Amino acid sequence: MITILNNIMTSNGFVLVDIDFTNEEFPLSLFKSQNQRREEYFLTLEISSPSSETLKSFLDDKAQAIFEEIQKSDKVERYFEKNCTMLICLESKNLDHGMVLAIEEDPYNFKKNVITYTPAELAAINRHLTGNTISAIHNNVINEILNSNNGKDFLDFKHQIRTRNPLYDLTIRIVLKLPFLTYSPQEQKLENLSLQINDAIPNQLTEIFHKILSVEWSDENILAHVESIWWDKA
Repeated sequence: MITILNNIMTSNGFVLVDIDFTNEEFPLSLFKSQNQRREEYFLTLEISSPSSETLKSFLDDKAQAIFEEIQKSDKVERYFEKNCTMLICLESKNLDHGMVLAIEEDPYNFKKNVITYTPAELAAINRHLTGNTISAIHNNVINEILNSNNGKDFLDFKHQIRTRNPLYDLTIRIVLKLPFLTYSPQEQKLENLSLQINDAIPNQLTEIFHKILSVEWSDENILAHVESIWWDKA
């Protein structure tokens, strides 16, 4: 999952900051926005065995240690201290959701967003990327997934249908946790109303229809126009 997340970062305007982290328990990557107007960092990591004890230890000690290590690296700008979001990937099986909530609500060091996933969801997104030869997960790739199947995936997700698309579930969860991703609803194709009307009018009434459209109607001339149009056809 961390590979997917890092791909999203580099495909949407963020560059990897070159820091050699001393932590060996889980992979860490720090990203900085390429846009100078956006003073923000994102730190991605994945905890492969997220037991309650592991998550508590991470929250109590390790998050702060990582924060201090980055501060002392001389590789970040001053705004890092107040504007860095930690993105934490956790497999959802047997996950202590109370600890997840505690992590996300913790006010110290980083702002923390947890992205949960299942093996089925991860397999689905990898199949989609491979099957469509997608190497960079740009925002438009995300939107194509969310807008697929004419809204059925959204309705299945909304009503938590058991057979819903795992690819959609994971994608929408990612979008909700990454503030730089934007959802663009699919534009509905408007039918040509004039063409539909013309097709619906019987051939014997076509001339009358066009005459009705061609005249200017007012309260004073309605009767005269009606008599003129229909009298000609009588």
